[in-house]
Amino acid sequence: MKRPGPKHTFAEKLLMKQIAEEFTKRKMKLGAREAAKQLGVSLASFYNYAAGSDLPRVEVLRTAHKKWDIKWDLIDTSTLLKAAKPISAQQLLLPLIRSVREEDVEVIEVVGGNDSSLRVMLKIRFATNEGSLPTKALVPRHR
Repeated sequence: MKRPGPKHTFAEKLLMKQIAEEFTKRKMKLGAREAAKQLGVSLASFYNYAAGSDLPRVEVLRTAHKKWDIKWDLIDTSTLLKAAKPISAQQLLLPLIRSVREEDVEVIEVVGGNDSSLRVMLKIRFATNEGSLPTKALVPRHR
C-alpha cells in the first residue's frame, strides 16, 4: 500500500503543470523512451512527469533546460545553470573538522524535541593557518 506523500504547494502544482506540458511535447516529438534517456530518468518517471503526477528533481529540470531549451516560468534558471555536481560541504569541511580540538568547541544550546531528536548548537573556533579555506563559505546554516 502506497503511503500518501506530502501535499504539493500551489507553486509546485503550477510548475508540475508546465513540466507536464513540456514533457508531453517532447514525448510526441522524440518518443517517451528517448526523452527519458536524454533526461537520465526511468521511463516510468518520465511518464509520471508528463502526466503531471510527480515533480522531478532539480537535476532533471536543469537537464531539460539545457538540452531542450525550456524556460521554466517559476524557476530562476541562473540557479539551474550552476555546476551539476559541486563538491559537497562535507568534503570541504573534513580538513577543518580534523583540526578541531576539544577546547575549540563550546556548546551554546541543547534543545530536546518531542520526536526523539536533539538539536545542539555549537560554536567551533577554527585555526586560521595559511592555505586554510574560509569557513563562512563552507558552512551552510540550516534551521
